[in-house]
Amino acid sequence: MKIFKSLSLIVLAAILITSCAKEYSSEHKRAATGSWQFSNGNLNYSGFIDSVYQTKGIGSHRLSISGKSYDGSHLFALNLYGDTFPPGAYKASLFQCTFSYSIPGKTIYQASQLTGEFIVNLNTIDSTNISGTFSGTAIDSSNNIIQISSGKFVTE
Repeated sequence: MKIFKSLSLIVLAAILITSCAKEYSSEHKRAATGSWQFSNGNLNYSGFIDSVYQTKGIGSHRLSISGKSYDGSHLFALNLYGDTFPPGAYKASLFQCTFSYSIPGKTIYQASQLTGEFIVNLNTIDSTNISGTFSGTAIDSSNNIIQISSGKFVTE
C-alpha cells in the first residue's frame, strides 16, 4: 500500500510540473540585421543592429533598436515611446525618445528629455525593415554637453 501511495504522489507531482503554462512576454522581437552610425565632432562610431523589438506598457509603448560596436565592446540603444510608431520625428523634449552609447558599467553618451533636444527621424518601419536618422544634444560620461550628428540606422 505504501508503494502505491508513493507512486501516486510521484505521478501527481509529474503531472503538476508538466502542466504549468509558459509565461509569455509582451515583448515582440523581430530578427534584425543592419547597421548604425553617428559622430561626435571628429569621432565616428558604428556597429551592427542585433535587435529591434516593441514592448507594450500602460500608457505608452516602446520601440527599441539596439546593437553593438563592430568589435562587440560598446552597446548602442535608441528607444522611441508612443502609442504607435508611424514614420516621423520623435523628440526627447516631448518624452518620445532616448539614446545611449555605453560599455558595460559605464555610459559614454546619453540623451533624454533632461539633456536638451535630441531627435530621431523614423523614415521606414514595417515588419522586416526599419530606418532613420538621429542627432542632437547629449551628455558624455563627464557630464559635458556634446552634439551627436550624422546618426543613421537601417535594418535589411
